[in-house]
Amino acid sequence: MQDARRCIKKQKRCVKTKTSYCEGEKMKVAALSHVGKVRTVNEDSVLVHEKSAPVYMLVADGMGGHAAGEVASGTACSAIQEYIDRLGVNELNEEQIRKAVEFANKRLRDEMEKNSELEGMGTTLTLAAFCGDVITFAQVGDSRAYHKQNGSIRKVTKDHTYVQHLIDSGVIKKGAAEDYPFKNIITRAVGMKEISVDFFTEKWEKDDIILLCSDGLSNYTNEDLLNRVLSKEISLEDKAKELVEIALSGGGKDNISVILAQYSGDGGLPDD
Repeated sequence: MQDARRCIKKQKRCVKTKTSYCEGEKMKVAALSHVGKVRTVNEDSVLVHEKSAPVYMLVADGMGGHAAGEVASGTACSAIQEYIDRLGVNELNEEQIRKAVEFANKRLRDEMEKNSELEGMGTTLTLAAFCGDVITFAQVGDSRAYHKQNGSIRKVTKDHTYVQHLIDSGVIKKGAAEDYPFKNIITRAVGMKEISVDFFTEKWEKDDIILLCSDGLSNYTNEDLLNRVLSKEISLEDKAKELVEIALSGGGKDNISVILAQYSGDGGLPDD
């Protein structure tokens, strides 16, 4: 476990308990991860790679006892960055992202084999890769991506949860999901023996905002509330802080992680 934790500490762009903010010619990014009010360990990890191509960012929500959740999310972030760095490409396609997630999955499985205390650990993963005005989203688990465009917001990703399976099967209606007793049981996670990644593609325009978040935020909000906050005439960093405050005001029972990316529409993203 010590080796895995050391790897996490070396992950410079992995935000654990602070706000990260940057602003370039093409996009603004704000990232914030908070431990919440109840838990003593932040098992979320946030990775932002925006200063050079390929531009991508992700939220990972770890799970497992004995701090294994923290190890899982941090290891997944560092493994994905390691794999993408080795590619040496300026743009990421679905197959490259899939291979990066599979690489991270193997890394977690290897860590579990080496240390029995990590057995059963896993992490969600929601990743956005940017190429000009096109965004490719990769999804494993129940962290989420939202797209604010033309005054409204919509959820881009689909949760990999037991309750979502029941909705898809027609067993329960969507409106009953919030009160369902097993709504937090996920059906996919990085760290499982078998890994499957879903992909979604969006086009974004000037002033659009992309939100990636863990369920520590999404469990305490809805699309109307998200849209109101993201529509305010305040900085992107302040929007991220306000979203976290909403989750804290609702109880803050889980770790809370947020990434906001806003497109300036001034052209392509970094290409070198």
